[in-house]
Amino acid sequence: MSGRIYVRAPDALDELILALPALRRLSEREAGEGGEGGGAGDGGSRVDIWCPLSLTPVLEMAGLPAEIIPLPRQPAWKTARWLRGSGYSGAYLFSRAPAAALAVRLAGIPRRGRAAAYRAGKGEHRSVEYLRIVDPEWSEGRPAPARLEVPIRAREDFRRLVTGRFERPAVAIVPGSRAPARRWPEGRFTALAGLLSGDVGTVVAFGGPGDEVLAARVAAGGGTRGVDLGGRTSPTVFAAGLSECDVAVANDNGALQLAAAVGAPGVGIFGPRSPGRFGPPVAGIQALWHSMLPCAPCGREGCRRFGRGSILSEARDECTQLIAVEAVARAVREQLEEARATSDV
Repeated sequence: MSGRIYVRAPDALDELILALPALRRLSEREAGEGGEGGGAGDGGSRVDIWCPLSLTPVLEMAGLPAEIIPLPRQPAWKTARWLRGSGYSGAYLFSRAPAAALAVRLAGIPRRGRAAAYRAGKGEHRSVEYLRIVDPEWSEGRPAPARLEVPIRAREDFRRLVTGRFERPAVAIVPGSRAPARRWPEGRFTALAGLLSGDVGTVVAFGGPGDEVLAARVAAGGGTRGVDLGGRTSPTVFAAGLSECDVAVANDNGALQLAAAVGAPGVGIFGPRSPGRFGPPVAGIQALWHSMLPCAPCGREGCRRFGRGSILSEARDECTQLIAVEAVARAVREQLEEARATSDV
């Protein structure tokens, strides 16, 4: 080993999955496994990826040739104290958090690459932006999409959770979002569950911490075919559940990226961000987005519009309000038909 490389992973699930191709390229290059001669991989540096504690199980499913180190929530000075004297010869920052950059500076680690400032408008796909942290001269377009290997134990745990209540075809609905402007209205998710309950065997509602009530209401919308798993799954069991379902429906968030990474077809509901820049770079995800609004894509996590909208009577959250329940249901049915044509669903 010629040294150790410090890598700070992104702080959100969707960003982590979009960064995986770059994290793999960096890990393989530095470890000397994937480089094409020359570069940092010659000496076989060890790569340590420091990842927020809640995202560590997801990163471990990627099987990267790197050490995954859980990073608890703590002040930058405390992280710097951990890093100081650890022998890191360079740092790559995939997190845009100011505290991540501050910790590296306080620890005295030379910075080799850092995530660019957030830009909401037109530009390269996010996965390419992350690749440019590792390779500024990257010119090969979008990388191969990330793939995650779901542990067998997680699949078994999911099947135990839904024993006697899971019948295919199954649709996963993930109604939550950390950004209010990217959240399709709760009532529409509930109505969607009701519409789909006549077409499928099971409607599974997922939700993380804080989304338990939301998931319960959506599951109730599915009637006897609804299954509520809000707050009942670990990250790996959540991934297993998405992979076991025939279609996943989610906002523009980490759940949609996770579904794509485990190979589940999906329908993504996009609002303030463009699916061309932030959507999963796979063919199996159908994105619904109204790009004709003058404010789109604004990229904001909270809508700042008020008064009369461009199309609707209200401007607030117009981009997501324009997406009708029937349009999402139609997209799900199209995905199910395609699945039936290629499998035993």
